[in-house]
Amino acid sequence: MTETTPRPRAVLAAVALLAALPLALSACSSAGPGADSTSAAQGVGAKWGECMRSAGFDVPDPADEELASGVVRTPPGADDQAFGDAARTCQHDLGLKGTDDAQRQTWERQYGQVASCIREHGFADFPEQEPGVLNPADYARSEEPAFEKAFSDCLAEFAPDTKQSNPG
Repeated sequence: MTETTPRPRAVLAAVALLAALPLALSACSSAGPGADSTSAAQGVGAKWGECMRSAGFDVPDPADEELASGVVRTPPGADDQAFGDAARTCQHDLGLKGTDDAQRQTWERQYGQVASCIREHGFADFPEQEPGVLNPADYARSEEPAFEKAFSDCLAEFAPDTKQSNPG
């Protein structure tokens, strides 16, 4: 996997969407029995991107790995609720299944630790997050280099499996 230094805004504004999007991709696979989940996921990002654009959102096709991990980003200026609703519709239309309770609980724990870590790194005013949500986009200091570093460092320490997108 290639590491990038993403801006915190690249992480989905509503990581709660993560609870709806990480996928059991076998439902949309045309691969035969015995195919692994990687081959089953081929092209699902492009299909999801097409569906979201049809719903009116200007989004690039996420990499299959990003979509499978649930980390896609709300486009700048888009309404989080409308984006989440469209994402769930596309998920359903593509026959994709959501995550289980254990995975949602893992994210809740991890993102709570990330938020606490950010506060401990000099950003005490970083707002409380909803369970399973990590939303730096509306935080006034989110574009400060020191915040970006703290965000990335804390994410790497407490939620190392969370993929980050790099906008543009």
